[in-house]
Amino acid sequence: MIQIAVAGPGRISRRFLEGMKDVPNGRVCAFATRNPDRVREYAEAYQIHQIDSFDALCKDPSIRGFYVSTPNHVHYDMIRQALLSGKHVICEKPVTVTADQLKELFELARSNNLVLMEAHKTLYTPTFQSIKEVLKNQELGTILEASAGFCRKEPHDAEEWRLNTPGKGALYDVGCYGLAGLFGLFGTKMTVVSTDQCSVSGTDTGGVFHMDCDGIPMTMRYSFEEDGDCDLRIRGSKGTLTCTSFWKSDRYWIQSDDGEKEYQFPFRSEFTFEAQRFIDRIENGIISDPETESISLRIIELLETFSAK
Repeated sequence: MIQIAVAGPGRISRRFLEGMKDVPNGRVCAFATRNPDRVREYAEAYQIHQIDSFDALCKDPSIRGFYVSTPNHVHYDMIRQALLSGKHVICEKPVTVTADQLKELFELARSNNLVLMEAHKTLYTPTFQSIKEVLKNQELGTILEASAGFCRKEPHDAEEWRLNTPGKGALYDVGCYGLAGLFGLFGTKMTVVSTDQCSVSGTDTGGVFHMDCDGIPMTMRYSFEEDGDCDLRIRGSKGTLTCTSFWKSDRYWIQSDDGEKEYQFPFRSEFTFEAQRFIDRIENGIISDPETESISLRIIELLETFSAK
């Protein structure tokens, strides 16, 4: 049983903990926090009895790894410390706020025979894996265009707006999902043709990326300002595939001349699959994953280049 600790017990970590319930060979056994009293009730709800500082848990030999869900701008220092302490790490996206930091951490992980994995849950769901097979088998025919969006309205007092720190704003948050989806299906070599972005008081609030993938137009939309496009759409010569809320969906549809067909993949939590992948990599000694690492690196390069300054 691989034992890991959660660093940054907050909103997103609750969903990770739910996903871990269906991972048979892994268990969250500790919380790393500077405010034990604030998370004690939360910890008890998940029967987690060890609450300690991050420094202390880095020294605990029973802890094999960390799930990091702290604010983006502190990821780098925490991950570096964890890796130097011999701990595996899965970190919420983005792992770092610059490409140089990410390259350094991946190299540090490899040199210490440790797993460093970005928590792009999109890439690991059975729904997404099935869509990859659809494309591999050319069931949609020649691909004509594709798009992915994540647009949701966030109150202006939300953390994403409130903190004026590196790695904040819509592109570093919800923009990651559309980029991961498109790169996961079509590769990372697509180029950015143009962007249309908005910002309020220096905070990136949304935009559109127009990209080219070997002549195929790709579009990524993201927003904190409005509820809107949250679909993955792929149009081909033989039909159109649509997956709503594609980063967590358990189904998609293909519309063709023969009508519409729905494909379902029931599961309780979309977080289970990234968590299972992390635990399996630790157990099986799969230190490097070139495909997902290239996706993580390409995304952070774009975030760093196009985020509001």
